Amino acid sequence: MRKRIAFFLKKAKAKHGDEPRLPTPEASGVSGKPPAATSPAPRTQGNFARDGAATIAMTLLTLSVGLLTGMLIARTLGPEGRGALTAVLTVPQVLGWLFGMGCGKAVTYFLSRDGTIAGRLFTTWVVMLLPVAAIAVVAGELMLPALLSAQSEETLQIARIYVPIIVVALLSELVLGIVLGEQRFFYFNVLNFVQPAGTAAIYLVLWLHGDFTVRNAVFAQGFMSSLVLVAASAGVLKRHGLARPDFRLGRATLWYALRTHGEIVSGVVTQRLDLLIIPAFLTAASVGYYALATSLAWLFVSVSGALATIVMPAAAKRGERGRELILKTLHFTVALGLVTGGGLFVLADHAIRIVYGEDFAESVLLLRILLPGAVLYAAAGILLNGLYAENRPFTATLAQSLGMIVTVVGLFLFLPVGGVLAAAIISTTAYTLVFLTTAMQYRRAADLDWSAFWPPASTFKAALEPVRSMLHRHLPARSPARAEEMGD
Repeated sequence: MRKRIAFFLKKAKAKHGDEPRLPTPEASGVSGKPPAATSPAPRTQGNFARDGAATIAMTLLTLSVGLLTGMLIARTLGPEGRGALTAVLTVPQVLGWLFGMGCGKAVTYFLSRDGTIAGRLFTTWVVMLLPVAAIAVVAGELMLPALLSAQSEETLQIARIYVPIIVVALLSELVLGIVLGEQRFFYFNVLNFVQPAGTAAIYLVLWLHGDFTVRNAVFAQGFMSSLVLVAASAGVLKRHGLARPDFRLGRATLWYALRTHGEIVSGVVTQRLDLLIIPAFLTAASVGYYALATSLAWLFVSVSGALATIVMPAAAKRGERGRELILKTLHFTVALGLVTGGGLFVLADHAIRIVYGEDFAESVLLLRILLPGAVLYAAAGILLNGLYAENRPFTATLAQSLGMIVTVVGLFLFLPVGGVLAAAIISTTAYTLVFLTTAMQYRRAADLDWSAFWPPASTFKAALEPVRSMLHRHLPARSPARAEEMGD
């Protein structure tokens, strides 16, 4: 597979010559060139392979915790309770993404290029984010009555109390961006695991004591999010100290951040507008059915998203050599999505009824509609981060814009009459369009042939190997007589 990718990259260079190296923070005048002794050593392909494997393992562990938590919520609170919880948690999450200004991506990119500026990045962006966070909280409080108009008064009151968690969301994006820029991928994965794992533990304690309610579940989420932020921030300060704000550095990183923010806003609209506005039109039970379907369909996006998060700083650090890394990660994502997504599509009916109960049977069709688009959107996430590594954040914004337009227009036209079924169709259409647009743009940016995007047979074999191993372990071996009868 490496030879195949190298062939396409070599062909592109022969056609157009070596492309100029990506602009670095030093070239932009952000800081002087760091001494060689302070520059982090380049990470090898083997290092990234280990980081990628650890990221997938930790993500699968996190998703397993999420599935167990989802089972507890579904069987304890039912469709209405799950819908109310989703409505409360979604609003601050979406507003955090919308008001984040792309700080996470910018911090990661610049710190990947210059490892000496972490302390100044942290304090500078804290100063810039706090006023934005205050505006976001006020905006959230004003928007809640309209966004939750179809929900109960109790749900609205819980949401009002929870909205200030937006401050935690914005600062968490900054801190995690610094961790990624430092190439501390294992620590990043641990931080992402601790929050849902701690929340699940609190949920279990509440359930055992008979106190598992929507209100207590929301407060558990807020507590764990705040705890992880405090611990991660303390780690950053311990490593880099409390530096003076550098607003020259802030201006340079803000320009990159604002160019990425368009893609983030478009992506949030494409990904979460359905869950954000469905509570304004439909009952809590309908929200619960749709929330379950999206959470299962997005298992693939979660895995690929974790890979995309670490592949961007690794590819940015490699320069043009990072394209090979992007393509390999894309191949793995496509193969994994087709194999596991196809299996979930076939088994959706039985899986949902057994795991979540008959009450959630209406989620089966929604899941099957969402799965194809989710698999393609997972692949698009890798290519979008490839565009970031190429220093083309505005190009990534254009890729997401088409999906955003389809989502916004489609939901407002068809959600009131078509309900969650219309939302599922619109969402999977938007995801597909984002993938097609992103593939065309990355192909142009890296000057590749279309065949470079399709995984080789070896990648599919690697994706199928866990399934084969599981079948060999759990299915009895055929006797020689039976094998002869079957024609073997």
